[in-house]
Amino acid sequence: MMWWQNAVYVIVGLCGGLLVAGGLFAFLALVGVVTRLAAGTTTAKYITFYEDMSLLGCVGGNLLFLYKFGLPLGNVFLGMYGIGSGVFTGCLAAALAEVVNMFPVLSERVNLKKGMTGIMLMFAIGKLIGSLFGLLR
Repeated sequence: MMWWQNAVYVIVGLCGGLLVAGGLFAFLALVGVVTRLAAGTTTAKYITFYEDMSLLGCVGGNLLFLYKFGLPLGNVFLGMYGIGSGVFTGCLAAALAEVVNMFPVLSERVNLKKGMTGIMLMFAIGKLIGSLFGLLR
């Protein structure tokens, strides 16, 4: 393969990665996950630190994915990472549902006066069971 073909592959790959990362960060900014969590924990003065750590996590995750090297940190770290990832995914889903007003529209359409907490809990349990099925396959 010629050097210029490799250069084109590198440029296309970098542009694609930048577009996807930019879209993800724009989506997270639109939904406002980081700002909502900072406001909810009364740590809004550290918002730039949270955003910097989110960016560092994305860059680190990309490097781990690209170069496929392992981190010998053990099962305890793996469990903590799994819990952290689950909390982030849940917060992202809740923030997205709040932005699109899914639950008020749902309760109005099915004429539901009570039990919205139970429905949200069932969504979370369903997500957990689906994740466990995927893990145990």
